[in-house]
Amino acid sequence: MRAGPSRRSLLGAGGTLLLSGAAGAGLGLGARRGEAAEVDPASPLRIAYLPITDAAPLLIAHARGYFAEEGIEVAEPVRLRSWASMGETLLGGSVDVVHLLFPMALQMRLDLGADIRVLGANHVDGSALTLGREVPEVAALAGRTIGIPAWFSIHNVIVQQMLRAEGLTPVVRRTPSRDRGEVTLVPMAPSDMIPALDAGSIGGYTVADPFNAMAEGKDVGVIGRFLGDVWRSHPCCVTVATGGLLQRPPEQIQAVADALVRAQRDCREDREAVAAELSGRYLPQPLPAIAAALNRPDAGHAHVEHPAWHGETIDFTPVLRPGFTTRLVEEMRTTLLDAPLGALERLDAEDAHGLVVDDAALRDAARRLDPASLTGLEIPEEIDP
Repeated sequence: MRAGPSRRSLLGAGGTLLLSGAAGAGLGLGARRGEAAEVDPASPLRIAYLPITDAAPLLIAHARGYFAEEGIEVAEPVRLRSWASMGETLLGGSVDVVHLLFPMALQMRLDLGADIRVLGANHVDGSALTLGREVPEVAALAGRTIGIPAWFSIHNVIVQQMLRAEGLTPVVRRTPSRDRGEVTLVPMAPSDMIPALDAGSIGGYTVADPFNAMAEGKDVGVIGRFLGDVWRSHPCCVTVATGGLLQRPPEQIQAVADALVRAQRDCREDREAVAAELSGRYLPQPLPAIAAALNRPDAGHAHVEHPAWHGETIDFTPVLRPGFTTRLVEEMRTTLLDAPLGALERLDAEDAHGLVVDDAALRDAARRLDPASLTGLEIPEEIDP
């Protein structure tokens, strides 16, 4: 029996500067932390989230009573501050369903052996690289530090693609050299990014909205480029179930999936009202920033290479493209991390999707409630930094 994932290893995955202290767990999925105790199927479902628009489907399903209408009692969602705290909460087994950075879900499941499953996608796009007032373009980041939400994040993968395309070199744990074109990466909680940018301690950050819209609203920085303009329609957060949900009767899991698909459809088609419902009760940011993040008419002042991709627009979809998972694992292997890649370094990238994703419930819900969301799942990945 191998040891379960340590707090230190999780912090490496989730976003602090600590290194992973756990040996790679390989693909053996034996005893692990986060395994749920015996579940009372009548107990309320527990949801945790970060205060970003990525959480909208879970929160709107709660706000509009979709879980209740599907026969599922849900406790008031719990707001967390950082991805590191989200990971710890998952491993502690104190939540049943969350939105989670997909690279972090892959690492937690395949390397740390966490008792979680990816039920499907949550949304695509919805993130950007925001630059400080003294940084007019990506190339001007040489010799500066930028914030990322976590080492195991699509943001870390894509921003490094952008830096390398500009001839810059990502580094960690050292002062960046302007002459050598170095940019230091530092994980930080999303809520810390705007103050750090305003104080000049970082030159930019990449994160989900509404933190990019907020920087522009506060005149702290400007959106340099949307990540969806670099990797077309990339899934960012996924919907993750823990053992606490997976032990429940199949009809309850299907009810959760039905509620989420209804909420995702609302998030696409009723953006103005969704922004108003998220503001205050669930998200602490001002309504104008949330509304701007959900309903951008265009890319504003951001650099755009692929206008037809509409990378500035967050979209909500229930099912992951298997080809995306394969390409993501491949790209993670060329991405600088301050934590071991572990099992993700060794497995066949094409196997990762089947090992982590069980989307039967969300696919079934999508076929009945939102069939248009199932189109385009076989399109090849397009990346152009």
